[in-house]
Amino acid sequence: MHIFTNCAPDLLIDNHVEKVDVVVLGNLCVDILLPAATIPPEVALKTETFLSSLAAEVPSEQSWEVGGNCNFLIAASRIGLRCACIGHICDDKYGSFLRKVLAEEGILVHHLAPPKGVVLARSDTLQTLLCFVLTDGFGKHAFCSRYDIGPWPLLPDIGQLDYTTELALSMCSAVVVNGFVFDELGTAAVQIAVKVAKDSDAGIIFDPGPRAFSFSIDNDRREILKQVLSAANVVLATVDEAAALVDFDDMGLPLKLADGSENARLPKVLAQALWTRPYCVAEWIVIKCGPDGAVLFTRDGLEIFVGSPSVDVADTVGCGDSAAAAIVLGYLNIKKARQQARSEKGSEDLSKEILVHMLEETLTLATAVGAATAMRAGAGRNVATAKLVRTLLSKCIGSVHQDPGGFAISSRAAEQAMHVLDSSLRTHLRKR
Repeated sequence: MHIFTNCAPDLLIDNHVEKVDVVVLGNLCVDILLPAATIPPEVALKTETFLSSLAAEVPSEQSWEVGGNCNFLIAASRIGLRCACIGHICDDKYGSFLRKVLAEEGILVHHLAPPKGVVLARSDTLQTLLCFVLTDGFGKHAFCSRYDIGPWPLLPDIGQLDYTTELALSMCSAVVVNGFVFDELGTAAVQIAVKVAKDSDAGIIFDPGPRAFSFSIDNDRREILKQVLSAANVVLATVDEAAALVDFDDMGLPLKLADGSENARLPKVLAQALWTRPYCVAEWIVIKCGPDGAVLFTRDGLEIFVGSPSVDVADTVGCGDSAAAAIVLGYLNIKKARQQARSEKGSEDLSKEILVHMLEETLTLATAVGAATAMRAGAGRNVATAKLVRTLLSKCIGSVHQDPGGFAISSRAAEQAMHVLDSSLRTHLRKR
């Protein structure tokens, strides 16, 4: 394990691993923001030559921002979750920057390193991952990084997890598995991480992200997808990502839903199609619908539709990651409520009314967090703040907010979501 100065507190302190609410696995990087007169075509962005040209002259720290799973981590910490990351942060200037930002946000860090004595297969294993973000000044973005170019996995020397990493995974309440982790780690490492967390009764939150589209064309990823879905308690996806997960059969062949009609892309149809897979055991499937809000489906048939507060959008990068933080908070709150009911009544079943209310509060907070992030340009440290989220929720109290997509935010849910946020922040302060 590397030793750093002036860095984020480590999960391992005097051989003791701290208990946290949520751990994210991998996908830690530094975004390098670059203005571009024009955005190059996709084919150019995905070449080693273009990446090398960008990396040759990296601008000053003023153009740097933390990216990847840092978007989720910062949003989650700001709404009161005790967060940690297990990922690849090296002893270079970018790693120092990443750790400094995470320290300022109160996020614990565990460096995922190759085992001692391993001869490194590639020198870039010793480098913090960079993602170049090209912006044209008119709201368009393009990304160029090793994630898109390979060779995969990016960290081939980390085939197993060390004892401290497994201990950290066993000491958390939830683990977020993002699709980008499949770019970094081999399938064995991901399998071990998920199993250790699951065996310790941690909730597994799976967000495939843009990598959802790779599962249909990569046999290895399709197999690990099955294993992650067989453990995941919550699946989060956009409509397009959910469609990518279900639009192919187990052999990777195209699968037509609802005869190819428009109904095939309805959130409910997609959720049901995902549950038809025998290996999908998710309790919740959450379909993110952008500015229209989100829909949450439970395995036992509940459907919760919540709109999104109307805001002036500055940037949509990081909105989904931010909303996911509130979903995790809600999941843990409901799990705790069930455990309390079991200890008091001998049954963990909540009444349907209470469960629906808690799900509505969760989804309302999630859409408000996502909308608050959209109001600020860029992600990283520019994701939602608790103050801005409260402001958006307060505007929904006292009236029914109807968004353009037809979903609504009820006054009651907005008020309760604010209470959930405030309670979480108080708990967070006590933990810190």
